[in-house]
Amino acid sequence: MEILAALPSVRTPIVNRKGELRPARPLSEPLRRLHASLQLEGTRNGQARAPRSILFVSAEAGDGKSTVAAGLALVQREAERRVVVMEADFRRPVMAKLLDVGHAHGLADVLAGTLPLDAAMQQVERVSPAVSIDDAGSPAGATATAVRTAEVGSLSVLVGGTNVANPPALLARPAMAELLGSLADEYDHVLVDAPPPLQVSDVLPLLTLVDGIVVVARAGHTRRASARRLTEMLARTSSAPLLGVVANAVSSKDMDRYGFSSGYGTQRRWPRSLIGR
Repeated sequence: MEILAALPSVRTPIVNRKGELRPARPLSEPLRRLHASLQLEGTRNGQARAPRSILFVSAEAGDGKSTVAAGLALVQREAERRVVVMEADFRRPVMAKLLDVGHAHGLADVLAGTLPLDAAMQQVERVSPAVSIDDAGSPAGATATAVRTAEVGSLSVLVGGTNVANPPALLARPAMAELLGSLADEYDHVLVDAPPPLQVSDVLPLLTLVDGIVVVARAGHTRRASARRLTEMLARTSSAPLLGVVANAVSSKDMDRYGFSSGYGTQRRWPRSLIGR
């Protein structure tokens, strides 16, 4: 499988910087690379558009699929896209904590018909930059300053919810297919966070409902046997195209070794033999 991006190991993947959630600095450029790679998939496969709804899965719990999906969503919003993150993992929901939103209601309530979508959807706030505008028509050359909000993207979140007795049955309802279809029409990107298919069957009804699948593997954590089993399972199951792998929590040494270093443009001390004395 193609490696779409390699993310370095960081202690806090998502940080609050000046009142706004953003990926940690070392993750920003690799996540932008992931976004660009996914945008190219439509061209590579001869499709009319890039995959809009993408399912994030992993071979094992703890590989970081939720964090990758949340970080990618923040980068896509930064690129002025309208993004929605859907948490289809009812067993280990973490998106509310990652993106600092409420956790009481969400996807489970929408699929059960107990809450409308607009009431369950939450917005991840961002700080909008102010733009000064000079009023050239002011008398005596005076300058009147107005403030407007620069055009920015948006990030919405549909958390999983709680107290789901039968997750596979809930996700297999016709309402789920309808919901994904309507979100793909309304948003530029729909990122679906799902539990590991090798451990629970919850994700199986979603495999044919999305435009593509991304596998997240954590360096030093994901076992080769598990990764191979997941690949084989997806290959023999009717599913959306497997777009590639995100290598997560990669050491600095391995980032350089496999050509994924993002040090271009940063200051470094060159050997004197190259620059002279």
